[in-house]
Amino acid sequence: MLILASHDPVDHVLPHRFFELLPFNFNFGVKQIPLLNIDFGPPNLYFTNHLLMTLVAAVLCLLLFPRIARSYTRVGSKPQAPRGAANLLEAVLQFLREDVARPILAHRTDAFMPFLWTLFFFILFCNLLGMVPLDSIVSLVGGPKHIGGTATGNLAVTGGLAICSFFAIHVCGVRAVYFGLVAGTYGHHDHGEHAEAGHAHGIGAGGAVVKAFPLYIWNFAPHVFQPGPDAGVIAKVLLTVLDFLMWVFLLALECIGAVIKPFALMIRLFANMIAGHIVLASILMLIFTIGKYAVGFASAFGCLAISCLELFVAFLQAYIFVFLTALFIGAAVEPEH
Repeated sequence: MLILASHDPVDHVLPHRFFELLPFNFNFGVKQIPLLNIDFGPPNLYFTNHLLMTLVAAVLCLLLFPRIARSYTRVGSKPQAPRGAANLLEAVLQFLREDVARPILAHRTDAFMPFLWTLFFFILFCNLLGMVPLDSIVSLVGGPKHIGGTATGNLAVTGGLAICSFFAIHVCGVRAVYFGLVAGTYGHHDHGEHAEAGHAHGIGAGGAVVKAFPLYIWNFAPHVFQPGPDAGVIAKVLLTVLDFLMWVFLLALECIGAVIKPFALMIRLFANMIAGHIVLASILMLIFTIGKYAVGFASAFGCLAISCLELFVAFLQAYIFVFLTALFIGAAVEPEH
């Protein structure tokens, strides 16, 4: 009982180091500022079980999807209905494109689907791999310990995914402004006759590059006091000043919101994936703490129920991450938003 009491019940969700990625001591000159206590020395980077599982998830994506895609591109072969895993994955891909992305991104959907599909299946594979007891299986055959784990239960992994979403959101927003300026459609709310008529008023690629980012920032916050065409000179001056001051205030809020959105994605995925494993560990510890048969059977059935819930959460969190990313991208690529 003392051995069990000394064991960390969340040990299986913590990162475990295998070897150091930077074994050499690089000297960057100034290593530390004494008064500020800031260390400029080389970081300690380690290859962990979570990093291993991210690589496994990436390899699964690289092996699985190109193989399925080749069945659709064989020269001279007749089109056939997908079967087995290909049928299941095609249904998921179709659902993500038609029911998740297209209502948000409309005619831009196909341009963003490679990123959204990759994001969904990478997160899903990381979530599902965390439910496989690889550590116990490898230990039975005498292999190394701490193999496996939930990579998305690591803040560094979910933070990296959130950073990818952050750059995708705003880079795509600037890119949409650029192409709108080149085509002469920037500022129009539709893509019909205005787009065709505005094509002649497009600017060159060089001018669009210069103007795209400032215009994206200018429209990043709403302009609530813009003077109307019938306003007098004094009214125009006052409203312009008020509009600029309010825009600066709203821009600060929007910038905070732009950081909070990916931060929320990071925390939501991390918290949901780690919570289920902690609950499972706590229920299992009841067996050894109380030591009664009734508690053992109840704990076993409780773990089974929580595992089923975790399987649902694995799909749900991948869906939510992709849905919110698509929602944020959709707002960024529309200048009127």
